[in-house]
Amino acid sequence: MNTTGTKKRNITKEDILVKARLGAARVEVKGPLLWKPTASVPNPRIVLDGCDMVAHIGMQSNPLSPLELVIEGNDVTISEKGEVLATAKVEPRAPWRDKLLRNGMTVDSFIMCTDDVQCNIIISRGCHTAAVGKACRFCSFGPQFESTMPLGSHKETLEAAEPAIEATIIAIQSGWRGFLNLAGGATPPDRRGKWTTDMVEAVMARFHESIDADVIAELQVVVQVYPPDDLGELDKWKSFGVNSVEFDNQVMDPTYFKAVCPGRGEQKKWFEAQEAGAEIFGRGRGSVANVVAGIEPMTGLLEGIEERISKGVWTMPLVFFPAPGAAMEGMQPASPDWYAELWEKMADIYLRYADTTDVDMTKDDRWGYTRTAQSTFFSPFKNIWISRLQEMGKLPPGLPNQYGVDVA
Repeated sequence: MNTTGTKKRNITKEDILVKARLGAARVEVKGPLLWKPTASVPNPRIVLDGCDMVAHIGMQSNPLSPLELVIEGNDVTISEKGEVLATAKVEPRAPWRDKLLRNGMTVDSFIMCTDDVQCNIIISRGCHTAAVGKACRFCSFGPQFESTMPLGSHKETLEAAEPAIEATIIAIQSGWRGFLNLAGGATPPDRRGKWTTDMVEAVMARFHESIDADVIAELQVVVQVYPPDDLGELDKWKSFGVNSVEFDNQVMDPTYFKAVCPGRGEQKKWFEAQEAGAEIFGRGRGSVANVVAGIEPMTGLLEGIEERISKGVWTMPLVFFPAPGAAMEGMQPASPDWYAELWEKMADIYLRYADTTDVDMTKDDRWGYTRTAQSTFFSPFKNIWISRLQEMGKLPPGLPNQYGVDVA
């Protein structure tokens, strides 16, 4: 990102622990809400000085936190009991934000998240699993989500997605590269085959109208849905320009999977779909999956992650957050030290399997989930991974900007 004039350095374990402490609770900040999202600063994110690591400071204040975070202009100081732990800068705005506003679009129209390296296009409105009372226990989706984003026809869903599609096209034409995520809540079972495929085809057709196929191929175009019964649908998605699938099993331990995700059916089905994705789109980048780290024992989680990468499935651990409205609301997240240990052990696993994916994981510089030099607030594991590669001399100190073009 090169946001400061300081000499660049490798990411350290101390940096990662600061990020873990911020991320484990996401509210470990004293004082009032420090700023509200705006067109220039859509989310409260910071970039640590020197190492360029991206972190998230949370939307709320936690008066019981031992950490104090102070912002003066763009300068950020994180301290504990008077000792400065880290300094940072407010994350610079993405260069296409002003262009969106000039085109009359709000930031909400551009459903962008995760450090502006991901664009979300909603292709399935609502969440059927939540609507029937079987929502994942960590998720805040529920009947209230159905009331704000009810199921619609193909036409209604595409019309609702159009502002985000238009905004994403503007960003791509402005130089943005990253992962384009065609996603949404869980559709009813009768919509998980042809219905979803027709939506994928319609959305991809909109992109092909304005963007050259070779540019689309530079992106990681991901379909993130419940697995279809007929895995032959994946071949159809590939013909539309999709180059990756994301089937989020969320939990590795089979017993915990049934308890935490009662509406996701048989875990075996998710794993079979992930493996089909790896075969069709490529091992690693072609098949990715989220797990919510911190809601099951570490041993089973790591065993599951290793088994998945052995099948070519790139797993991304997210930090558990006790979301308001979720069944697990009020539960205590795992400690920052627990997360740091998890990420270190996961890095050991990935280094062992690095050369088994379609592109060696230590060398993959393509835009998307697997990009080697990319820091995202939602996946602190990536920073452990970057730190390891820097120690090995495979990456230089500091990080490039996260946007694909020069930032303002």
